[in-house]
This record gives sequence, C-alpha cells and structure tokens, in this order.
Amino acid sequence: MCGISGIINKYNKSIDKEEIKKINDLISHRGPDDEGFFYEKNFAFGHRRLSILDLSSDGHQPMHYLNEKYTITYNGEVYNYLELKEELLSYGYTFKSHTDTEVILASYDKWGESCVHKFNGMWAFAIYDKEKERIFCSRDRFGIKPFYYAQIKDKFVFASEIKQFTVIKGWESILNTARGFDFLEYGLFEHTNETLFKNVFQLRGGHNLVYNLKDNSFNIEHWYDLKNTLKESTLNFDDASKEFEKLFNDSVSLRLRSDVKVGSCLSGGLDSSSIVCTVNNLLKDEENSIQETVSSCFDIKKYDEQEYIDEVTNNTNTKSNKIFPKYDDLFKELDNILWHQDEPFGSTSIFAQWSVFKEAKNNNLIVMLDGQGADEYLAGYHGFYSAYLLGLLKGFKISKFIYEFKAYKTNHNYSNIKIIKELIEKLLPSKIRDILRNKNSNKISLFNSSFKDKKHRNNYTDIRSYSISQLIDINLPMLLHYEDRDSMAFSIESRVPFLDYRLVEFVLSLPDEYKINNGETKSILREAMKNIIPNKIKNRQDKMGFVTPEEIWIRENKEIFLNKIEDYVTLSNGLITTNTVKYFKEVVNGTIRFDFTIWRIIVFGEWVMKFNVKVKK
Repeated sequence: MCGISGIINKYNKSIDKEEIKKINDLISHRGPDDEGFFYEKNFAFGHRRLSILDLSSDGHQPMHYLNEKYTITYNGEVYNYLELKEELLSYGYTFKSHTDTEVILASYDKWGESCVHKFNGMWAFAIYDKEKERIFCSRDRFGIKPFYYAQIKDKFVFASEIKQFTVIKGWESILNTARGFDFLEYGLFEHTNETLFKNVFQLRGGHNLVYNLKDNSFNIEHWYDLKNTLKESTLNFDDASKEFEKLFNDSVSLRLRSDVKVGSCLSGGLDSSSIVCTVNNLLKDEENSIQETVSSCFDIKKYDEQEYIDEVTNNTNTKSNKIFPKYDDLFKELDNILWHQDEPFGSTSIFAQWSVFKEAKNNNLIVMLDGQGADEYLAGYHGFYSAYLLGLLKGFKISKFIYEFKAYKTNHNYSNIKIIKELIEKLLPSKIRDILRNKNSNKISLFNSSFKDKKHRNNYTDIRSYSISQLIDINLPMLLHYEDRDSMAFSIESRVPFLDYRLVEFVLSLPDEYKINNGETKSILREAMKNIIPNKIKNRQDKMGFVTPEEIWIRENKEIFLNKIEDYVTLSNGLITTNTVKYFKEVVNGTIRFDFTIWRIIVFGEWVMKFNVKVKK
C-alpha cells in the first residue's frame, strides 16, 4: 500500500517540480520506504512506497512497462496477482519483478480498461497510456483505497489524501455547506462524490476516470455496479454455509500474501474473531506461525470486550496485544488524528481504532487484517431487523413474520411498541421521517436548515436493498475512510477479507432468511464458523466494535466540552445554532438521551480550525 499524486497543467505548461514534491511529501506516512516521480511535458506523477510485496528496488514507482509505453502510480494490492501472472505468461508476457504492480500494467496492455474486472483486491491507480495520450484512473469496487481529484486554477490534480491539495497554488479551503449539514445532522459523509471541502471530489468505488490529454477533458465510468452482478441462489442453507466457508477461507488466504509481518485487529465480535480463527487454521502447519492480534479495551465493563477477546486468543495460537485508550490522550491526539483523517469523524470510536493501529506499529506489524464490511451485507446492524420483517410482510409470509417478531423481541429484550415504531418509521417517506426524528429528539433547530440540500434517503423494506445501500452509499464508505487513514497514519496496510467481491456477491444472492433467522443476525456466518470460532463468540447477540465510553467522558468533562461548543457556534457562521448550548446541558443532565451529536459539533469545530476552513452562507 502506498500514496499517489498527480498534477496535470491544462495549457501545456511544464510542471513545477517543487509543487509535485510538496504534495508527495505530505503523504510520506503512506510510503516511508521509497519515493519516485515521473515527468512528462505538462504533467507529473508522484509516488510514496510502503513495501509489502517484493521488497527490492524492482518495486519502485512510478513503474514503466513495455519501454515506457505505460507508466503507473499505484496504491493498493491485487491479491490474485499470482494467478493473473500465470495467465499472462501463457499469452507471452514477461516480467522483471515479483510485484502486483507489473501485473496490473501487463493486464492493462492485454485487456485494456476492462482489466479491472479481473482484479481481486483494493486499489487506486493512474496509468499513463503514451500512445493514446490519456491517463486511465481506477478505484476498486468498494472504494477501499482513496482517490481524490480537484481542478485548481489551470491544474487538474489527483491524490490519495485531501490535504495534498492544500499546497497547490490557488487552493482555497471552503466548506461544502450541504455536506457539512449532512455530517452534523445525520453523521454522514462519503455518501456522494463530494467531500466536505468545496470543489474537492472523490472518485467513487467501482468507478474509472479517463483523462484525455489532447483536449484536457475527462469522463467517469461506473465500471462495477453491484446490483447488476447479483443472481438468485438456489442453494439450501447447509450448502450455502459450506460455500461461504470455502469463499471466506480463500479470501483470508489471499490476504495473507505478504513479504512483511501480518497481524489482525480483534474486537471479540463475530467478524474479527472469524478472521483470527481462520488465520489460525491456515497457519497451523507452518513453523513459527504465531499470529498477533491488537485489541482496544476499557476498564469500564460496559465498554469492554476482554472476556470475548480472551476467549478467542486462548483458543488459538495467538499473541494478544491490548491497549486502553484514555480520555486524557483523546485531545492530545485529536489534532494529529484530524490531520490524517482530512475530514471530521462521527464518534470517538475512531480514536480507539487509531490507538489499535498505533499499538500495531509498536509491535512491528506492517499488515493488519480487519473485519470491515461484514455488517453491511450479513445484516449485522439492528436496523436490518425492521427491513427483514417488512420484507416478510411484503411477501405475505405472515406466520414467519410473527415468529421472527417474537424472536427479535425475546433476544434483544425489546417491547412490542419499540419494534412497531421501527417498522412504521421504515415505511414513512424519508422527509417525514427526518422531521419526526428531529422533533422527538429536540434537535430540529440545532443546525441551520438553509445549508441543507434537497436530497433525502430512501426507504428499504428488504435486507438486500438495505445491504446494497449500506455497502455503496451510507455506511461502508465512511468506515473505509476511517480505516485507511488510521492505518496509514502509522504506515500500516489494512486488509479487509469480508470485502472480497466474490463473497459479497454470493451472500447478496442468498435469501434474506439466510442472514437473519430465529431473531439472530449473520445466520450464515454463524453456521459457517460453528466449528472454527468458540461457541461463546458464535452465540453473541450484542454488538460493540471500536466503542469508547464517550458519554462518560463528556459528562465528566462537561465544562471543557461546553466551552468548545460555545466557541464553535461562533466559528460556524450560522451553521450551528445557539440552541446547541441548551441541548448540550440537557444531554449532560439526562433530560435528553445521549447520542453522537455533541461529538460531531466538537470535531467539526476542531476540523474547521485545523484546515482553516471558511464557512460561507
């Protein structure tokens, strides 16, 4: 994994070498092992290398192929590069290195832009095609690796991180007010191609960008549409579980390909435990194959998962590393975390994740496996229950609906009224839903709605459509953003086995009842892992993840938080209203139920100051 950069001067002016070096230097953390540049008449590529495969100088980038017919700057890993290499060798291609980078270049020569359909992995790259006078840019199916672009004055610039644009002459740091409202009100970002910075865009996951150097135009193609890949599976539950286990084992095995040390993030939940236990099985026959894990823990029992973490590590050949994030370190680290994240983040769980990768670095772990993506298509969030129940009603499966309603109620100790409210909310148009939600939480006037655009979220009345939305639009893009920045801040490559596209497509092709059954989420995962993970993990009903005692931290330090909120009301130029002060006091006093709104206000204000963002009405 690495960092990339590129500058194209639109009017055939030569590149300012100092400028490309500046934007490349800003991501030295993404690639501390090597740097490189490629210059053409009116454009330049930059690269920072984190050596993972073929640690020799043969992996230097930007890399050329076929006598400089093609030149690439690339961030990511194509895990099936060995299989692709064998196929390309059969066609007569030759290779000078043992890298996946060279395989990408040969694949582009063989299959053109459609080569990306052959790749199993994560990537963001730009390939200069000298003969066609164009630059072909691509981002992986789910957007695991970042790719941003902006047009600044007479330049088209692309980068791995937004901060790289800040040293380009002509840069202006201005808030995208509609996206700022989305973040503060809903906790959303990464749900469109826009960022919180005005005129800075991301190439969405599953999209290509082709820049024509002849006329300085570019077009964007949606090369991977998850919906169009899906076919209805006819497998019964037992056979589907076996197929899931087979695909998951292969996914994890592919993501163990590395020439450096590999570890795993372990929360003690189903997803991370499945990865750790599967790795344990795959490494059983290898000498000196002790796996290392890193976990976030807390002294407060409500937020601590050590009993589950220990259950996994005691049942595997694993060295367990634990860290205990503290409030005192939160604000010490916040400035640095924000600089790496580039945009504000929705809760202090990102601080816990940051602390995990920091500890991984302290233990010389260069590659880490993590469980992102599983919840979104295995129906891991509680919101999937109402989508499932509505799907049963829509399909007139009344007896199954009644059975699952009761099981949901029993397993999670919910009242009939609570579940019915969830179902009614899902059926309401999103505009009405937002109004009612704000009215009930007394948040309707915390943020100035004149900053809001007209877009509203859709309703989802079945698991599949809700999963696709979670994967592509609502949730996963944010989590992948956090994951990438927190890991790369410490020069660590994070790999996510649950996002092997074969696994995602397979599970989404299955009936809803294979994901939720008997009031339990992730049914097929539990079944597939029943002989691999401990029963204590398999039978878990609660969900935590990278939690922190955020509510306690805020209440115990209320004066500090109150002072910051008062400051940020002024700083926001009307976006955050004065009602937030009253709201904060009522949350601290227990009059209003705690949620993450307070933290979003705090981190938004800190972000505005960090990047000197102008908030214009």
